[in-house]
Amino acid sequence: MRWMPRSSSVPLHRRWIADLLYSGGKAHIVGVDMVVDAARVEAARRSRPRPISWVSISVRAAALASVKSPELRTAYLRFPWPRLYVHPVSSVTVLLERNWNGTRAVFFDTIEGAERLPVGQIDRWLRWLRRQPVERIGAFRRTIRIAKLPLLVRRALWASIQWSGRVRAKYIGTVAISSVAPARYTVVQIATPASFAVFLGPVNPDGTMRVQLFADHRLVDGLAAGRILEAIWQIVSTQIMAELVAD
Repeated sequence: MRWMPRSSSVPLHRRWIADLLYSGGKAHIVGVDMVVDAARVEAARRSRPRPISWVSISVRAAALASVKSPELRTAYLRFPWPRLYVHPVSSVTVLLERNWNGTRAVFFDTIEGAERLPVGQIDRWLRWLRRQPVERIGAFRRTIRIAKLPLLVRRALWASIQWSGRVRAKYIGTVAISSVAPARYTVVQIATPASFAVFLGPVNPDGTMRVQLFADHRLVDGLAAGRILEAIWQIVSTQIMAELVAD
């Protein structure tokens, strides 16, 4: 019988996801969710000449919430000893899917200080990430370049973010916002090196929407995570709602 190989090398676009999971695999995640009435925000969002995406709204809301909830700016560092690092401004990482080399790949980039930016400017940044060629975006090029390195070198690079909170906030962020969550499904489990992950949407025909927050259990308990999620939605329904109507 002719020998046939049963395995193949891991493609680049799955290598960096595996590295992310490896980096976030030590965290124990607690998740909370709630259903909210998003009809007014959805109407205001769509009334604009160019509707603001829910991802942009999520970034802005998480950044604003981090002003009064510093946990959203906090990272648990394991080396050289366990400690907490609080970043001076928000650091939000956005994950988005792009066509690259004939396949769909998930890339990510980080925005710092989004609490100081209007939601429209954040949305323009996200549209730029979606439309520019992958090779023209520095964070995407860096992700591809690191994925090409040998496994042990990649592991060493990812481990280095556990030593410096500033480096971790710059390249990984403390809050992750995903634009690739399935539109009709609920996320039930994640593994991420970010301290928090926020999911908003989609809006149902009756105007309701499920909002979710996953948190590093070493930083907050379930009740605290629930209060943070409520604070994020309160900002969406008041401050960001006012931005959408005023512009």
